Amino acid sequence: MKKILSQSYASMFMALLVLVAAVLACSSGLETEKANKIGDEGNAAVEEGRKYFVDAEAKKNAMLQTNVRQLAEARTLAKEAIAAYDKAEGKCKEAAKKYEEASKLKISDKFKEYLGIKVKEYNKRAELVEASKGTPQALLDSESRSSFIARANTNNGKVAQLLKDADELAGQAKKLEADNPDMFKK
Repeated sequence: MKKILSQSYASMFMALLVLVAAVLACSSGLETEKANKIGDEGNAAVEEGRKYFVDAEAKKNAMLQTNVRQLAEARTLAKEAIAAYDKAEGKCKEAAKKYEEASKLKISDKFKEYLGIKVKEYNKRAELVEASKGTPQALLDSESRSSFIARANTNNGKVAQLLKDADELAGQAKKLEADNPDMFKK
């Protein structure tokens, strides 16, 4: 009788272990799937932000191509560029928040590391976009051409450094993804 009870408890224990393992496996899969879905939302924000940034850059470049007699037109373009940069910055911040949200789920350590890098990258890109507004803002604030040029040149250096930093983070994420292709959905 004692032997039967021991076997029964052993069987129940094994069944419980199998059940726990199955639940954990399903839970882990669900969290990864959920993280991927949230990551997709972040990726969508990135794409939308990229469109705003391209629009802002085009307006800034058009602003820079105007001559002194078209100052009013240049200032209108500067305001439009700043508005587009604001939208792009918002999308970068949205992407960073989505990646951060996904990184807090129950996922593999490498996937968490990847998402952490993406959070840093898109926070850096938000800084970059914020800084990019400095050139059109310099046109709006400057009283002279030389003042504008000095401020724009200083701003361009800051933007270049932020771009370099963001691109380095993107490179780290790409390397992690390349080194672990089976972990990332395609």
